[in-house]
Parts: sequence; structure tokens; C-alpha cells
Amino acid sequence: MVVNPAAGGSPLAVAGKVAEQLVCEGFAPRLLTTAHRGEAVGAVSEAVANDPEGGRGPALVLAVGGDGTVREVVEGIARGTGNWPGAGRAGQPHGRQAPALFVVPGGTGNSFYRALFADVPVKDALGMVLGPEHSGARLRRLDLGRLVELDQAVVLGASAGFLASVLDAAQRTPEVLGRRRYEQAALELIGHPDDLGTDVRVLVDDELLVTGRLLLVALGGARHRGGSFELLPGSVLDDGLFDVCAIGMPSPARFGELFEAVAGGCHLGEPEVIYARGRKVVIVAAGDEAVPVEYDGDLMAGALPPGRSVTFEVIGGALAAWAGDPPPAG
Repeated sequence: MVVNPAAGGSPLAVAGKVAEQLVCEGFAPRLLTTAHRGEAVGAVSEAVANDPEGGRGPALVLAVGGDGTVREVVEGIARGTGNWPGAGRAGQPHGRQAPALFVVPGGTGNSFYRALFADVPVKDALGMVLGPEHSGARLRRLDLGRLVELDQAVVLGASAGFLASVLDAAQRTPEVLGRRRYEQAALELIGHPDDLGTDVRVLVDDELLVTGRLLLVALGGARHRGGSFELLPGSVLDDGLFDVCAIGMPSPARFGELFEAVAGGCHLGEPEVIYARGRKVVIVAAGDEAVPVEYDGDLMAGALPPGRSVTFEVIGGALAAWAGDPPPAG
């Protein structure tokens, strides 16, 4: 069980309750509390590939934190099981069964947990998984994304422009808890529309999708970002494709209407919106200003300089994860 104490949703308290539930069910969880960003990748990879107790390796890996914590845990599992480009033979290392992921929502938005179990309380979801018949839950083979330039996983999704600016603004209001932090930051930014918009060029599977000044471009597998914004309403977690949504700069009078449509996933017919699917997405900073980029709720260190690009590719079916049965949409 990997716990990120810096996550925005009381992760240590959540982890304590989950640990009690595991012990009551006869499990002996091993706990890793991360101290810095990136630590979970190596620790989980080592635990999966080289079980220190000499057994088959862990059957279940729990990620307690936000979507960034999930990303690190997932990448560790993929690297430890050989399901990562350049990690060696794909499949099961040393004949061991690859462990499954269970996401424990301990962050701010918890969008990936929502994609797997909707709004089911985590205690109930874990009870389904631990039950003898797994009633109400099932194991799914999910796609992963890879940020090529950094060789890092992307689980929830990535974006350039508005969402990255929302994350930056939300970090300055730690007193606001949960999804409301993102919603408040978004509303504050919309109140200053002249400061929004970024010049980018977007290619999907090497074909130009759009170029010009956009409010944002988002890609990924999970439908929601920030826990509240259903940016990718057509997305499916295991179809081997990214969904891509590009939104052009609306007029000041259109901001409120478009914001409401995005929150409810009803924006695909709006004139500012372009939607596509593909296995590879390239975002190029096409103007004179750097472009803010985020992935899985973490800002990429340093905005994308003018003329530079960032590339995302799909790794199909690389992750075993527990989800609701029947699954939420997507």
C-alpha cells in the first residue's frame, strides 16, 4: 500500500482505515509512505519484480493519494512486470502473476477512482474486491499512456492550456478542499478571459487536428478531469485509443455557457469544440509564448517553450486494475 502524505485529501487517515479493513479480512499489508515525487515508481517496480519475502510477489497494490500518486504506482507496476517500452520482456516477470491495482481516493480530484468505481464509497469498493466472489467488482485490462520525452506514464490524461493553469491556481488555495478547489480556481480564471488561450498545433496519429489559439487541448482515457469536468465524454479505458478534445477560444459571452456544457459532458456539439481519437498525440507550442502542460494532475516542470513539442502514446492493455461491475461509463 503506497501512501502519498502530501496529497490533498487526508491520505494518512484514509490509509489507516483501509489498512484496518485489510487486516480484518486476513491480509498483512506492507506500507510505503513516499517522501518525494517519483519515489513510488522505483519502490513499486522493485516490490513487483523482486518480492523481498521470496513469494509470488504482491497480489494487490493499493495507491492512496491523488491521480499523480496513481500514476507513479501504475508506472512502477508496468516497469516491474515488463509491460513498459524498454523494460525487457513484456508479460509476467519470472513466471509471476502481475499484481492488480486498487485505487484509494486520497487526493483532491480523484478522477481516476471515479472512472473505476463512480461514487461508490471506497470501503464498499474494497469490500467487493476482497470478497470471495468479488461481487460488484471485476478485473479490467486498462490502457496506459506514455509521455515520450520524459519516459513517464500517463494514467488519467494530459492537457495543455486552461487545465494546467487551473492546477497552478489551485495550488495557491490549499485551504479549499476536494474538487471545490479546482472548481473555484477555474471560475476565477474564467473571470479574466483576456489572460487565457495559448497557440498550439495538435497532431493525432501524425495528422493535423487543429492549429491556432485554443482555450485548451486535453487527451486521455478517463472521462473526468479535476473530478468535475467531463472533458472526454466518449472515452473508454480499454479501447487502445486516446480521446482528444480541443476547445477554441470562446467569446467572453460564451465562457459561462461553454463551462457549464463541459462540466456536464455536453460540449461535443459546440462550435468551439473539436474531438478525435488516436494512438499518438503531439502538442506543439506554435506561438511566441511557452505553453503550460500537465499530466495526471501534475504540472510538467517548466512550460513548453515556443517551437518545442510533447508526445503521448498509448500502451494498450498494460495494467490490471479493479473496477466496478458493471463498470461506470468508460
